[in-house]
Amino acid sequence: MRIFQRSTLLVSSMALLGGGLGGCTEADSDIDDLDRVTVFEHELSTAQQRGRDNWFNKTYGGGKFFAFLAVHPDPAKRIRVAFTEMMNTPRADRFAQWGLINDPDCAANPAGGADLCDDPAASGVVGIRKEAGPGGSTIFGVACASCHAGFDPNDPPDDPAEPTWSEIHPTIGNQYAKFGRMFSHNLAATDARRLMFAAWPDGAVDTTALFNDNIMNPGVVTAFWDQKKRAAFDIGTGHDEIRNGQGGEDDAGGALASIRVYTNIGVCFAECVAPRADRPNPAAPIDLDQCRRDCPDFPPQTDLDDMGDFLRSVRAPQYPGHPHQVLTYIRGGLAFAGTCSGCHVVHGDGRKVYSNDEINPMDAQSTNTCRARSTNWDTGKLWAAFSSDVFKARGFKGYRTMPLTGVWSTTPFLHNQSVGPWATAGASPSERAVAYEAAMNELMSTTRVPKVHTLPIALGPFPAGTPLTYVFSRDPATGALLCDDAVENRGHTYGAELSPAAKAALTYWLKYQ
Repeated sequence: MRIFQRSTLLVSSMALLGGGLGGCTEADSDIDDLDRVTVFEHELSTAQQRGRDNWFNKTYGGGKFFAFLAVHPDPAKRIRVAFTEMMNTPRADRFAQWGLINDPDCAANPAGGADLCDDPAASGVVGIRKEAGPGGSTIFGVACASCHAGFDPNDPPDDPAEPTWSEIHPTIGNQYAKFGRMFSHNLAATDARRLMFAAWPDGAVDTTALFNDNIMNPGVVTAFWDQKKRAAFDIGTGHDEIRNGQGGEDDAGGALASIRVYTNIGVCFAECVAPRADRPNPAAPIDLDQCRRDCPDFPPQTDLDDMGDFLRSVRAPQYPGHPHQVLTYIRGGLAFAGTCSGCHVVHGDGRKVYSNDEINPMDAQSTNTCRARSTNWDTGKLWAAFSSDVFKARGFKGYRTMPLTGVWSTTPFLHNQSVGPWATAGASPSERAVAYEAAMNELMSTTRVPKVHTLPIALGPFPAGTPLTYVFSRDPATGALLCDDAVENRGHTYGAELSPAAKAALTYWLKYQ
C-alpha cells in the first residue's frame, strides 16, 4: 500500500458518501441539471446541438486521405481500409463481424448490400460518412463518433444490431470495435502488418499506426465525460487547460486536441501532412498557421467551440439506484482513501472525478509502457503543435491518472484493455457490474497471468514466439528496440494487499461514483 499523510485517511464522510448516498455538499451545488442526465434526455442548447451533430457527422473531407492510402505509391504503406466490405456486410451481422454500431436512421436493404438511409451522406454505420470521391466515386470519412460512440450502459440495446438513439452513448468509446480487422482485412496474407493489427484488442487502436512512430502501442478509445469537473493546469499560455491524452499529450486545450484527432483521421492530409516541395519531410511538425491558410477543409473554430460545449455537457454514466449496503459502502470509501486517493483524489481539484490528472513516471508499478513512449508529440515531431511546452519539458513520460467516475461501465481496464472481461454488448447494468467486479478483482492482484502477444510464425530474423513489440517497436534506420515492454497486463496492482472483504467493499463503493 502507498503511505499517505494521516489527513488523507481522515477524509470527510461527506466527501466519501455524497455521490452514492444522494448527499449534496456545498461544493456540489454548482452542478447543473444537465450534469445529471444523459445528452439524449435533456434539451441541449443550440450550440451543444451543433456540437453533437459535428461529433456524429463532420469528417471535414478526411475521406480523401483514406482514398489516397488505398493507392499509396509506397506499397509498404498502402492500406485499403475495409469500408466497402463493412457497409456491404448484412446489417444484422455487422456488429458481430466488425463491432460497428448501426445507424438507427437507416434500414437493411432487402436487395442486399449497403443499408438504405434518408441522409445521402449516411453509410449505415454511426460516424462513418459518405463523401464525394474522384470521378463521381463514393469514398468514406470518419467522424468522432465512429470510434467514441458506444452502447449506453444504462440503456443497453435489446439487439446490438438494431440500437435506437437512446441506446447509444455519444462518448463512452466503442469497446467492441474491431479496428485491427478493419485495417488488416485487405492486406495480403504475407503482409507482416496483419500480425500487428491482429494483436489490437477490441475497442483499442494505435493512434500512430498510420503516422507511424515505430512503437507498437494500441490504446483504448478514450471515454469523455465530466470534463468541466476535471483539474486544469498551467500550460504556459496564461490560461489553464485540462489534459486529454492518456500520457497528457493533448494538454494544450480541447480545440487543439480535436484538430490533432482530425489530422490523424485524414483531415487536411494533402495540404498539411503529406510531403510537398515546401515540406519534404513527412515527419516534420504540422504548421497550424500554414494548415489553416492552405486547407479549405480545416475545421472552423466555431465548430470546435460548439463541440467543446457539447462534450462538457456529458456526465459519466451512474450505476442505477443507491447503495443499500451502507456499512460496506463506508468501509469501501475508507479503503479507497487509504489505498487509491494519492492519485485518485477525494479532495481538492479532481475530487469530483477521482483523479489528480497528473502524469505518473514509469516505475515498478507502471502498466505496459509502450503507449506512454509515443513520440509524435515530442519537439520536432509531427504533432508537436498539439502538446504544450510543459509536456515537452517534463523530462519523463508516463500515464496520467485516469478519472474513475463511471468506471463500472468501462471494463476491461488499463490503457490497452488488458485487465478484466468485456461485458456483452446488451448487458444490463447489473450484468455489466459483474464484468466490472471481475476486472477489479484482477486489477487488485499480483497473480495475473501475463499477456504477451507473440509471433505465430517466424518473420524474418524473428522466430515464432517472439513478442510482437520486439518486432514492431524498432527504429527502421538502426534496428534499435524502442520499447521492450512485452507484458500487456502488468502493473497497477494497488490494493492487492487488502483483505478480500476490503477489496469487495472498495469495489462496491467505487461502483456508485
